[in-house]
Amino acid sequence: MILVKHYDFTQMSSIDENEWNIEVGDKWSNNEVQHYVNKPQNLYFDAGLVIQATYTKNIIESARINTKNKFSFKYGKVDIIAKVPTGKGTWPALWMMSQNSIHGGWPRSGEIDIMEHVGNELDKLYLCIHTAAYNHQRKEQYFQKKTIQGLSSDFQKFTLVWLQDQISYYVNDTLLATYKRGENGKDISDKGWPFNDDSFYLIINLAIGGTLGGTVDYQCFPQKFIIKDIKIYQSKEI
Repeated sequence: MILVKHYDFTQMSSIDENEWNIEVGDKWSNNEVQHYVNKPQNLYFDAGLVIQATYTKNIIESARINTKNKFSFKYGKVDIIAKVPTGKGTWPALWMMSQNSIHGGWPRSGEIDIMEHVGNELDKLYLCIHTAAYNHQRKEQYFQKKTIQGLSSDFQKFTLVWLQDQISYYVNDTLLATYKRGENGKDISDKGWPFNDDSFYLIINLAIGGTLGGTVDYQCFPQKFIIKDIKIYQSKEI
């Protein structure tokens, strides 16, 4: 595979808004409690991109950025070097959504989670993909939770390999999970596997609380989600 995109956040001092969109707003899904803002204390650079959640005057503020309409890709490998926060209630995520929403809104056009973590389970890593037929709102889904000792104590390399009919997850080059189109009798149509029909864009955020983040320790703030580097590779044939 060849390198097609490289975000070296260790060499940056500000967000390039030709490359990234900064999302803002008070209301988000999954009963999350954070307000996403565009403020220097919540989104800044210090030997990497720092998304910092703060708690001031009874308001939790954090940040969320994405590459929609600026960069998307279809099939390939993503390597991300990042360090998750440790405070209870933190919910950092690296994930991807369909650029053009060909099959409709979430979850019909698919969601690919590269990594999700919660501060209430420091050594646990959530590896999920979501489709119309298989998502966290239904009983059946593509979902695995892995234990990695010391996961939250240092930077880790999170890798996702997206092939035509297969998505695999690695941490520090160790294979953790693979999902295959049609596995275990699952629907092979776009309702069960919408990942062959569109390019996907990147999302980076630090949510707080909600259905996965859980109980929040309001004494733990500030909390930092640090991303040093993102590399995206594609095969020459794509």
